Amino acid sequence: MGEKILITGGSGFIGSEVVAIALARGDEVLNLDINPPRDTAQAPFWRQIDVRDRDAVMGAITAFTPDRLLHLASDIDITIQNLAEFRTTIGGTANVLAAAAQLPQLKRFVHVSTQFVVKPGVEPRDERFLDPYTVYGEAKAETEKLVWNANLSMPWFILRPVIIWGPHHPTFAREIFRHMRSGRYLHPVDRTPISRAFGYVTNVADQMMAFATMDAAQAKRHVYYVGDESIDYDMWADAFSVGLTGKRARRIPVWLLKLLGKAGDIAKAAGVRSPIDSGRAFRMSTSSRVDLAPTIALTGTPPVAFDEGVKRTLAWLRTAS
Repeated sequence: MGEKILITGGSGFIGSEVVAIALARGDEVLNLDINPPRDTAQAPFWRQIDVRDRDAVMGAITAFTPDRLLHLASDIDITIQNLAEFRTTIGGTANVLAAAAQLPQLKRFVHVSTQFVVKPGVEPRDERFLDPYTVYGEAKAETEKLVWNANLSMPWFILRPVIIWGPHHPTFAREIFRHMRSGRYLHPVDRTPISRAFGYVTNVADQMMAFATMDAAQAKRHVYYVGDESIDYDMWADAFSVGLTGKRARRIPVWLLKLLGKAGDIAKAAGVRSPIDSGRAFRMSTSSRVDLAPTIALTGTPPVAFDEGVKRTLAWLRTAS
């Protein structure tokens, strides 16, 4: 038996991949999640815990006495608009940190944040720089402050996932991929390429486990982005459009996309559903290039190549539909 690995949110999109990697390593794994794992083979390693319940969290974590703790549990409701409603994200993180502080044997604490603690197109000045985008980004920024202020005695990392994709993504199948299939997806084109940072889910989970287990002395800082690389957005969109329809994604000028976004805002304000609004138009048309070289230098080349990731995701989409 390897080490004792505790993962909060281990039933989620990324978390389930982290659990799978830990089990493959031969580790003793405990997944604390309010929901059961998607993979029934992971059920024996799951305990139903709501991280908002401080006593339950404290009891479960201190009883397991983990060697490594990866905290992924977070609110996933994209309709939340009030920071105070992010009780799982913010309050849950406070509870997990309080439990971690009671573990003298804990060798590593890994907190999973988001790239949206910094607005797309903004270059962070340093690893503590925060300029959150969306209320979700604000909530995650609050959790980063909690980690920095926790004064943990063990080595710790904050990881910021970029755009994560792959099989079992919670929304892509019914959103972007559905629109691609129907021919309604419109891909932004500008005078300069739109560069975005992407990460295949298995690769990102592998990086998270690497940060949880590596010699902490190798790292020069606390905050790292996790993902594969920054690429031309056309490359990602066309790979899936060709796989789903046999054709490259339909193009739309950025100025027109933004105009449609404003029209979508008006429609939504009137109670009419719209596939696009100004927020989505901004995300689609704004480069969010991230330097992932420091991460790759520590964790190694991602194991799943881009083309293979596309192949696996397309195979899942065929079975999911």
